This record gives sequence, C-alpha cells and structure tokens, in this order.
Amino acid sequence: MKNKWLDFNDAQEQGTMQKRDAEDVKRRIQERMPEYLAWLLPNGKKRGQKFVLGNVQGKKGKSLEVELGSGLWHDFESGEGGDIISLTAAHQSLDAQRDFPEIIELMAEWLGMPSFTPPASVSHQEEYEDLGHHTGKWDYHDLEGNLIACVYRYDTPEGKEFRPWDVKTRKTKAPNPRPLYNQPGIKLADEVLLVEGEKAAQALIESGYCATTAMNGAKAPTDKTNWSPLTGKRVILWPDNDDAGLEYAFSAAKAIDDVGALSVVILKPPADKPEKWDSADAVQEGFDIDHWMATTERKTIKSAGLQLSDWSALRYKGVAPEQHYLIEGSFPLGVVSILAAMGDTGKGMLTLKLALEIACGEDLTVEVFGGKVLQHGTAVVFTSEDDQAEVHRRLQKLDPTDLRLKSPEKLFIIPLPNAGGPFPMVRETPEGPRTTSEFTQVVRQLQAIEDLKLVVFDPLSSFVHADVNADPAVGSYLTGLLANLASETGATVIVVHHMRKPPGQKPIDSAEQARDAIRGSSALVDGVRMAYALWPAQDQIVQQTCQTLNLIPEPRSFYQGAVVKSNGPADRTIRTYKRNSIGLLEDLTRRLTGAASSDYELLVSLSGAIREAASRGHPYTHTGGNGIYKQRHRLPEVFHPMTRGRLEYLVQELLNERPPRVVKGVAEGSREHKWLDSPFGPFALGKGQFGKGADFPSRES
Repeated sequence: MKNKWLDFNDAQEQGTMQKRDAEDVKRRIQERMPEYLAWLLPNGKKRGQKFVLGNVQGKKGKSLEVELGSGLWHDFESGEGGDIISLTAAHQSLDAQRDFPEIIELMAEWLGMPSFTPPASVSHQEEYEDLGHHTGKWDYHDLEGNLIACVYRYDTPEGKEFRPWDVKTRKTKAPNPRPLYNQPGIKLADEVLLVEGEKAAQALIESGYCATTAMNGAKAPTDKTNWSPLTGKRVILWPDNDDAGLEYAFSAAKAIDDVGALSVVILKPPADKPEKWDSADAVQEGFDIDHWMATTERKTIKSAGLQLSDWSALRYKGVAPEQHYLIEGSFPLGVVSILAAMGDTGKGMLTLKLALEIACGEDLTVEVFGGKVLQHGTAVVFTSEDDQAEVHRRLQKLDPTDLRLKSPEKLFIIPLPNAGGPFPMVRETPEGPRTTSEFTQVVRQLQAIEDLKLVVFDPLSSFVHADVNADPAVGSYLTGLLANLASETGATVIVVHHMRKPPGQKPIDSAEQARDAIRGSSALVDGVRMAYALWPAQDQIVQQTCQTLNLIPEPRSFYQGAVVKSNGPADRTIRTYKRNSIGLLEDLTRRLTGAASSDYELLVSLSGAIREAASRGHPYTHTGGNGIYKQRHRLPEVFHPMTRGRLEYLVQELLNERPPRVVKGVAEGSREHKWLDSPFGPFALGKGQFGKGADFPSRES
C-alpha cells in the first residue's frame, strides 16, 4: 500500500503501527495532562480536577472544560467536545481524521519521542506518486546559499497539500530546526517582511522587497523555527487577513524579539479586503504596498528608536485620518488625557464606570463625562490607592447584575496594593528621567491587546519616581512616553491627577481657573492633548441647582466639571454633577438646561452653517452688517433667539480652535481677511466669489 502523507509535520505511516503508536502517545500524554495542557493552552487555568479556558483557540475564559485525568473536554458554549487528540487538532486548526498522523506526531514531539521517518531508499517523488506531479516548488537555502530544504505543493481534488524534503537527511520531513525562506536575501537586507507562505514571500521578493516566511506559514510552531537570521534586522510582520494570521503574528513577533531583532512591527491588514487576503493577492491586484505600509495601523512589539527614513512625505499621502473619540465631545482615541480633581471628588468611581461602559458595550447606557461612550472593547485600569476588596465593592455597586462577567477578558482592573505595589513608569537618574523596565514590560502586554480602547493610571504620582510637579523635563518626558503608548495601541490613555486649591482658598469659578489648579509644571498639561477637571461647585451654584431640581444641598456632593484644555474640537460645556447614593457623580446638566443643546453641539451646527454659506457665495463676517448676529435669520433656528454676545462668542471659539474649523478668508481680488469660511473653502483659499441674490447689506461693508 502506498503512503499518502496528509501534512509535513513528520507524520507517521498509517495502519496498525500508527494505531498502536497513537495509543501509546495518548497514554503518555494522559500521564502528563496538566503539563501538556499548560503548554498547548497557556491561557487556561487549573480548577481542581479540571482545566478551564474560553475556547479551543486558547482564549481566556471558562466555557470549555478539560478533565485532567482523561483529557475529555466539552465546550458549553459551542456544544463541541471530544478527547485530547481532537482538542489538539481543533487548537491547531487541523482535521482530527484527515490530519491524524500530524496530530500524533505533534504530541509525540512534545513528549520527546523519536519521530517516524520513511525508509531512506524511498525518494520524495516515489512517496507522492498518488498526488500527481507537484504544481509548485520552493527552495530553502542557508545564509551562504547552500540548499537545505525544499517544499512541494500538490493540487489534489481535496485541495492544496504541501510536502517538505530535508536535503541533508534525504527524508520527507521538515528540518529541525525549521529554516526561514530567502536567507541569502535576509543576510543582505536591513528590513525584512515576514509573511505567511512561500508564495506570498516570493511575490514580494519579485516586486523588490526582502521577504521571508517560516516553513508551513501560520501553522509553523514558533519554537521549532530558527529565527536567528533576523537578529539585528528591522522586521515587519504582514499577517493574512484572518484571526489565525493575526494570532500567529503575535506569537512569531515574540520569538523574533527574543533573538534580538532591531525592531518588530505587526501591520494590520486593510479592513476592506476579503478574509485570508495576503501579500500575493496585493501584488496580483496592483495594490499600493508602499503607501499602505507607511500609513496602516500597526502594533510595535519592539522599537528601534527614531528612523528618519520611516517618516517621508509618503506617510502623509491621501486623505488624512479622521479623529475618533472615546466619548462624544471629549477624550480622543490614540492620545493622552488628564483627569484632574481634588481629593474625595469621586474620580475613581467615574473611571471605573467608564471602563465598565467600554467593556460591557451597550449593556450599560449611562453617559460618562457628559457624553455617550462611542467605542467598545478592552479597558485596563491600574489603581494604586484601592485594594482588591475596595475595587470589588465599587464594582458591585456600579454593576449589581454582573454584566462584566459576560466578557471578563474585556475588563482588567489591577489593584496594585495586591499586585506587588505600584510600578514606576519613569525614574530620575543622573542623566535625567528614564523609562523603567517594569513599565516596558507592562507596555508590551498592553500592545498585545488587539481591541484596547482605554488605559487608566490612577493616580499619576504613584507611577513616577521623579518630581513631576516641579521639573518640566520630567513632565515632558512622561507625556511623550504615554503619547507613544497611546499612539501604538490606538487607545485613550487617561492619567488621573490631583488639583491644588486656588490662591487664598477661593473657590474655582471658571474652566481657566480649574486648568491653572492642575498640579505640576506647565509641561505636564501642555504635553497632553486633552484635560478634564472636576472641582467643588460654588455655594451659589449648589443653591440654584437644588432650587431648580428640588434637591437637598448635602455637603461635598455637588461638583462641576469641564474640558479645560483640548488640542481639537471638544465639548467645553461646564457641567454640574451630584454624588449619588453609591458615590458616583451623576450629570445634572441636561435637567438644569431642559435638554438644551450643549456648546459642543452648537459649534458643530454653527461651523456647518458657515461652511455652507461660504460655499454658496453668501458668507458671513464675525461682526457688522454682514455679521453672524445681523444675519442670524439665515442660521439654523436654534441660533435665532441668541444675544449678540453669545453668537459672537461662539464664532470666536471656532476661530480659536487648533486646528480651526472656521477661519477668516478673502474674496477674489481683495486683500481684506474678514469672510468666515472653513479652512479649505473658497474664501479661505482667496478664491471666494459672491453669489447672486446675496441676502445681506453690502459685500465689503
């Protein structure tokens, strides 16, 4: 009977020998079941006589249970189950029947058993006569160009199959360790693209890139691949467009980092491409690889520091990306923000509530910080002041129905008093502030979270072993460090910080005073993109609020809050909060104003009206006969009853924004900058022309 090898991971001969060997392998695995499961599924946990995890792919959770004695398993969510062989197959994305020899060999390799190989007299082509002639062949060479292995592709009625050939041993098996493809090219290159499969790598090589792949692509065990040719290289991983590809990319990236690559970056495949889309598809369709590589989202596993060549004008080609927000009107994604408040304000409860809203999705619908949460994903909170018991009590108050337990892997709250104490991000040294190894380790774990949306450090002072309040260099270094974390993960990074009391113990009565009260050098506030402050409400505000809403003026219960610094559009409405029975600050602003439009909403509407008027040749000016107040009848109805001061204030707010949504431009042939327009509108570009029937007194008055 001719052998038909079903894959190339040293599969054994089928028949009674295979069956007897399989039973022996299975018995040995059962004797070492806890150790084997910990290796195969490192995210699982031992619970008594069971091993629990989320699913066969190995994610954290508890819906899948494995009996430690027998290896029998059952997934209560999917209804699937079986023995340890079928679990191994499912985790490796293999078919338990078709790929049986490969599965047994994988388990035998873990046990350290010698692998089965066919007689040396059997040639590669003789073994696979039943597959027909190979339809593809790729040669693997060492760094000096010597042939060390070949991979053959066969197209069968059942699909494509691959077979390796070890040139040195003249056996049908993958060399041990498995080599990388295109090693002579890697030797001469500074930057290497790692893709899945020889076809994908060769397509890039023929297009002028240095590319490589591990033998067997995403199915290749990373611990059996020799990654050393990538030592000292800048490595960019381009995964296939599927979950398996991304999971493999992170596993391979760690192995590449471990051998001393100069830098390791994982690119995110385009969202509009089909599943399993890869570099071979990109080359075939004429995809702009250079532009995509320069602008796509990425995860930096290891940085080589600043490389000027990475930042050419190609990075800024095409339409600029839109700024996305974690909360409507505040807290942008991918940047650092400060949440500042005096002691006993309730900022810790607010950040926990925000984390719950992000992790639990639409199950929690209360607005936070005056706006609806726009993003859902994973939230991570580091708190150095509250222990596990206090965090648990707060979560029970905020989430009495345990919604957080539906997706526990989305919410991580680390009470540092129970986790070894606070870790320093920055430490003062004779050479100045420096990043700590503890923070670097935490950053790597955060970078590995695919859908990270929020990271909170509470309070900032516990994480900095330097004088952040007085030394501008420390403030600048710290905010730059956190900005890099936010940019690399795409998450909102919030540092919780304290506020000082104003001079003379006077109460805060404006957003400007609140900003000035944030502790630390000016470099700290200047270095973040947004700052939100909370401060005790003045007695007059408390009395007015209680009279309007029929509330009891309890002490230390009423606060105000607002965005006090923003580098982009933000809702700067000063909001009024009241601490409720569980200690959470509730926003009373809409009740006080009768759900009137906020400044943020008004500015959005006003800037749109100004842009539309200018594009039609009927622009406004800030003041005067053609001014926004005199011409308010042409604005949306919400602006009609406004006073002159209120309307002109809103226009000034738009003009003051950086970057601005509204600028003053000129008409064609004129030199006077007075006509309101969007930054790229006709009047802003000096090409504005007035339309017929303009409904205002004069064009140049």
